Amino acid sequence: MAQSLENLYSILPAEVNGWKKAAPPETYDKSNLFDYIDGGAELYISYNFQKLLAVRYRAAGDEEIVIDTFDMGNSYNAYGLFSHGREREDGLTGQGSEYNAGLLTFWKDRFYVSILAYPETEGKKEIVLGLGRKLSQAIPQEGPLPPVINLLPQPDLVPESVRYFHHYIWLNSHFFIANQNILLIDDDTQAVLAKYKTADKPLHMLIALYPDETKAEKAAQSFLKNYLPDARGGMAQLPDGRWTGCRLAGNRLSVVLNAPSREVAVSYLESIGTGRPPGK
Repeated sequence: MAQSLENLYSILPAEVNGWKKAAPPETYDKSNLFDYIDGGAELYISYNFQKLLAVRYRAAGDEEIVIDTFDMGNSYNAYGLFSHGREREDGLTGQGSEYNAGLLTFWKDRFYVSILAYPETEGKKEIVLGLGRKLSQAIPQEGPLPPVINLLPQPDLVPESVRYFHHYIWLNSHFFIANQNILLIDDDTQAVLAKYKTADKPLHMLIALYPDETKAEKAAQSFLKNYLPDARGGMAQLPDGRWTGCRLAGNRLSVVLNAPSREVAVSYLESIGTGRPPGK
């Protein structure tokens, strides 16, 4: 059973349906990842990327099947990286996966895997899925989800909208808050953003776990000052009529964004971590 990227490479077959594994594989770390992923390495590094193994399969002509296996250090970061770009989950392999137009991505334990075969054909799709399942089976165990994920209320949650991160830039890519890091999100913070269905426009919920209560309180004060300066009791109605509010509890800061009413916003904030549906 695989314990390292090198083990995973050795487990991959030398040939699959006429596609031969090119040797040697390419390896990258934080010092040279930009050479391989020009313009996109920041995303991986922000999730504490450790090492990448790139494996290529070649057949006749110039076509390739490329397998990128990222060691993200722990399962929290592997899940977070997968969640960042996910549009849906299909359960084909690993602990979560998505296949679309020749690209398979999945995560399991501390590993995030991308397998690309473009342009897509039915034959290459079969190979991609087979290689993905082989890699997943070779990873000996599943890793835990970040604990902050379990605090999300479940009713009306849009599952594929859940994003885990600890860099404010990735929050802004899904819901813009501010150009500055007014929520003080960093490597020591577990943060999750999720979307919920309502009768009209969806609302968003952000939950952040800080390393201590002092930092959580500073983050709450910063958010209120810079985002909700007119808030009363942590709640404010925005010019479009929607409501946004936050609540501090120990080292946890919870924020509801764009709720249809004050009552709905409060019900979501009160339901966090209780197992009760909002409004109950």
